[in-house]
Amino acid sequence: MKRHFLFLFLLSATLCADPGRIYTAADPASPGGIEGRTPLPLTHALAVEHDRLHVYRAELADGGKSFTFSHLPTGKYDLVLISAGNAVFEGLMLGALSVDPDPASMQNLEKRVAVADSFFNRHAVCRTGLTGDQALVFVERIRDHLTLQQSGEKLNANVRRLEIIELARATDDWQMTTTRHIYREEIPLGPSPAFLRHFFVSTIGNIRVVDSMKQLGTVILPSN
Repeated sequence: MKRHFLFLFLLSATLCADPGRIYTAADPASPGGIEGRTPLPLTHALAVEHDRLHVYRAELADGGKSFTFSHLPTGKYDLVLISAGNAVFEGLMLGALSVDPDPASMQNLEKRVAVADSFFNRHAVCRTGLTGDQALVFVERIRDHLTLQQSGEKLNANVRRLEIIELARATDDWQMTTTRHIYREEIPLGPSPAFLRHFFVSTIGNIRVVDSMKQLGTVILPSN
């Protein structure tokens, strides 16, 4: 019992740590970047490099309606935009959008995602992509149970996290190989907070950055 409590305590301390550790620092030697505007105010604009090792957070301006990623290394990026209206718009290159024809395989995939992190008591699969024997799953997790801070005090908030999970197929089952957290924030305390409304926007994916600022102009986002 003591070991179990210690595990939860340490995990909660990690969970509530500075979310800035998720993000990669810009490289002052890299002249590339991405700029754009949205019709909706944003709370976060994230650029996920295709290898998923690096995630960058943009500077927001104009009340959250414009974003700038400065000093991005050369590469291809997918954007994830989180609006003040509790929606997430993403252009993540996850693989084929078609559903696996094997229902048992997809059920097992969902089970593996569900048990990958039991500290979060609720989750939603936003989107799944398949490439051969690899699956990439964009997942939102919420913890709305008691959470202790490192000080031992109760955290007066719920916690939301977004992540990309990579899984490898093993016959009709799956094994998680890696996961990349791309967003983690505290949200107001309350029972059963709603998941973010999710939208896939292909125009904010596969953006190539070389040695100049990529101008996206106004990004058209779905409204419902």
